[in-house]
Amino acid sequence: MTSSDQPFDYRSGGDEHVSLRKIRTGGPQAGTIGPRPDHVVFVLANGRATLTADDGSEWDVGPGRPMMLSAPVAYAFDTDATAMTLLHVAPAMLGDAEEPSEFVQPDAADPGVEPLLTLLREVTDRILDPDLDATERAALNRRVATVVLSTFTRSRSDVEHRLRRAIRFVHDHADEDLEVADIAAGAELSERGLQDLFRRRLAVTPMRYLREVRLDRVHLELTSRRGGVVTVRDIARRWRFAHLGRFAASYRQRFGESPHQTLRRSGRSEG
Repeated sequence: MTSSDQPFDYRSGGDEHVSLRKIRTGGPQAGTIGPRPDHVVFVLANGRATLTADDGSEWDVGPGRPMMLSAPVAYAFDTDATAMTLLHVAPAMLGDAEEPSEFVQPDAADPGVEPLLTLLREVTDRILDPDLDATERAALNRRVATVVLSTFTRSRSDVEHRLRRAIRFVHDHADEDLEVADIAAGAELSERGLQDLFRRRLAVTPMRYLREVRLDRVHLELTSRRGGVVTVRDIARRWRFAHLGRFAASYRQRFGESPHQTLRRSGRSEG
């Protein structure tokens, strides 16, 4: 992801079933979003975004149009929006018993998205409320899941293809020393074929995608409240960042703050 030098402003809350983030950024953003544990519904408050799925599908997204980032799909994005809402929903809340489903995007003018937009306006503060009663939160989560399912329908084309295999290989082996040849072999592709697929579908090279996955893993460790004393240096090296200066610059570019700032924000102690 590329960004301006302005820090991000986050408001987040919820639980492991349904959570919400209100984000303000300092400028245009571009990058990739790999497969993730949760489905994510995003709504821009301003600006526009171009969203491209790993099968080549592309959408021009304006403010107020909810879009589903299906958990098993990788996306490339480019946006000038500076404010957006991200609603994370665990696959189990949407009835996924084993493998997460893919969902179809509604048309831009589909009036069927209005109940979801109305719901988000109504319940955002309650989702973000850390003191919300557990029983109320469970009921709220079920209500959110019901409206999400009425807005997005499942895709029947969940067939694994070559790019998806390459993406999964990267995620499964991100902590190992990898070259383009390793990723290509894992996806049963030639190196040239792998490069072409990543450029056409995600507008990045395989190694750029690997770097972004590793940055996300570092960020996840730094924001985890589990464990004791940690060091940014040790976490960075565990995820194969040998040059700490370049790592810190890339981290700030992707997350809008330094890794040390992220660690302090998590409340953990640094060794």
